[in-house]
Amino acid sequence: MFGGGSDGSEKVSSGEIVTLQLGGGANHLGSHLWNLVLEQQAADGGRAGNSSTQNFNVVLRETKGGHLPRTCCFDLSGTVSTSYGDIEDVSSESALDQHDTWSSDRFQVSLPSAAEDETGASRKEEEHYRGYWDEYLNLSPHLSWRSQLVTCFPGFWHKVNAFDSFGDGIDLFSREDVRDAAFDRIRLQAEGCDYLQGFQVLADDLSGFGHVCSEMLLHIRDEVTETKPLVVVGLRESFAQDYVVQMGRSETKQRNIDCINRALATCKLSEVSDVHLVLDTIGTSSQDTKAAVKLYDASALGACLVDSLILGCRLGGDRSAGTLQDVVGSLNPKGGKCSLVSCSADMRPFDAIDSLSLRSLTSMCPTSHLYRQPHSECYIMRGIKKGRRERALSSQAEAQEWFVSQWKAAAEEKGLHDMALCPRAFIVDPSAVPLPFNFPMAGVLDPAVSSAPTSLGASSLASVARFSSSQAMGKDMSRLCSDFKKVCLSPGSPSVNSMLQAWDLGKEECEEILETLETLRGSYDNEFAFYSSDEDDL
Repeated sequence: MFGGGSDGSEKVSSGEIVTLQLGGGANHLGSHLWNLVLEQQAADGGRAGNSSTQNFNVVLRETKGGHLPRTCCFDLSGTVSTSYGDIEDVSSESALDQHDTWSSDRFQVSLPSAAEDETGASRKEEEHYRGYWDEYLNLSPHLSWRSQLVTCFPGFWHKVNAFDSFGDGIDLFSREDVRDAAFDRIRLQAEGCDYLQGFQVLADDLSGFGHVCSEMLLHIRDEVTETKPLVVVGLRESFAQDYVVQMGRSETKQRNIDCINRALATCKLSEVSDVHLVLDTIGTSSQDTKAAVKLYDASALGACLVDSLILGCRLGGDRSAGTLQDVVGSLNPKGGKCSLVSCSADMRPFDAIDSLSLRSLTSMCPTSHLYRQPHSECYIMRGIKKGRRERALSSQAEAQEWFVSQWKAAAEEKGLHDMALCPRAFIVDPSAVPLPFNFPMAGVLDPAVSSAPTSLGASSLASVARFSSSQAMGKDMSRLCSDFKKVCLSPGSPSVNSMLQAWDLGKEECEEILETLETLRGSYDNEFAFYSSDEDDL
């Protein structure tokens, strides 16, 4: 259980966490994430008596002009609104026009922007978002943050499927200048920490950034830290940037490529990381999960979940989860090499949530398996009330009691099985999450609750996030092993063979990948209830 130690002492959240953002989806999510964090910092600093409840130094660093995120943002040339961060010297828009850089699918979205009227009062204006993730990151231009945080990889990406496959990052990251520049960014962020807790890495892990991510993780293990935890959040489907430009592929070829991408991402990233969390599904009770969702909206939901993931490392007192190592321990209680983690959530306007209705955000553990055969669970509850007129939950004991009552009510209504025994951790923050002015409330929440009346309007969000590993992942891994064996180790199509050859994946390498995948699968095939009934955990 999180919170006080076994001797009753309080865990103290200390040290810093560095975030790496790799790819368009990761950077869209990162922009929303830092907007959320900065909004919480502003609300926290304005509390009565200036009594801060969170230690924002964990994820923010102070500069002369203000606070900057402890992050490194990596993307392709042409994906940000300026040339800041280019490894090659491209210093103006006219120079950019002379380079055939990657061009994302630009779409226009009306976003509110902060402004002041003639009286000096704050008001909102509509401005168009052109598809550049740096345009809605609410950092002051006086901080010159782009030159400090953003690195754009060079290349000729226009009208080609430049980065839609895991192996597409091999050629790019084999360039010494690209690798050195990227590693220098990471080193500078790590050296700016007094006590490094670890790294969280947001990555479009099925694209070429999956390979870049694996290389960066290896570098961190070899050159930065051998023991600090590495948590990877893999962004797929609606949460990831769509790098496909050419649409002439057959369905069979695309399925084969998808299989290889998933196998490489799962294998390569699990070999180096401690936790691999996947976000790939977005949908509500009144929406089809297959329906198209704008990256801007999906990444805002992802930002809420990533913010919840490390919330316990920022909280103080008996609400603290300790360090990132403690969070990893709750998600990987067996202490295995890597834990594959799924996520589900319920998010509603503050005062509109008084019941638990989780929806899965990963195909590895669909909604039908949320409560079945778990290995471990971690619940983060923010601004949750037992009833709309009652105060918010503020302690782990209250959270546990509320959770059990919700389970019993659902069991009676839906005929669920008895609650499975496994380690369960609870992190509680009585404060709802204050939302920045450009947060897409309607694009994130279930339409049935997004319009619910609240005492605070739509300016804050109550949420329950669940991170877990379960036996359901064993079935998912079994399918992946079977598909990969069929695609890569059986006589295949010439196009698949040529692709594997281009990525230096011969039969021996493919057999090693399959062996790693089967080892991961085996860790989820074992009996799930490995804790005896007299354990203290739920």
